[in-house]
Amino acid sequence: MDIIAAYREVGTYRGAAEMCGTTHIAGTLVLATMIAGCSGEPVDTTQHVAVAPPSPTTAIPSPRATPSRTPLTNDQAARRYLGIVRPYNIALERLEQAINGGQSVSVLRRRAAQVATTNQTQVRQLTETAWPRALRGPMGRLKAESLKAQRHWLGAARARTRDALVQEVLNAIRYDGKPAAGKIRTLLHLEQYDEDDYS
Repeated sequence: MDIIAAYREVGTYRGAAEMCGTTHIAGTLVLATMIAGCSGEPVDTTQHVAVAPPSPTTAIPSPRATPSRTPLTNDQAARRYLGIVRPYNIALERLEQAINGGQSVSVLRRRAAQVATTNQTQVRQLTETAWPRALRGPMGRLKAESLKAQRHWLGAARARTRDALVQEVLNAIRYDGKPAAGKIRTLLHLEQYDEDDYS
């Protein structure tokens, strides 16, 4: 979860920082910077934000320290992978059905926006997961392809005409990550992708 979403959920800088695994100081600075940058008003640099020091029982990690994550087992990785890609695959199939069904441009834009949102979430979750070593290469390739496609999904969500939207979809699916996804499914002993599973 990003810190802005966490702040909206809990309503405090400290709570948002805890949800995101960072210090309340970093959370406060990020949120204050975001708010000041979005307000359109000049920032008053003479005002200071009072921040309580961390409690003695709170361990503040070294900036260089990174938490070690134990890689998933293959069975765990298979379940996790399918759970991560399912929302994106469903959104993609719904968009395809809407295009094939002759839906209005406004419906197609909403469906494309859903694809963009689920693609962004998919990339984040693929990145955050500690995959078994054999999966790291194909996962990296799948993430790279998904990131390349993202600008086209966003373009489809903003398209003014059906033709422009369809062109962005065609551009996006050039980066479908099929070879990497096929390799991942093979390594995890999963059946190959079947769009009927998501329609």
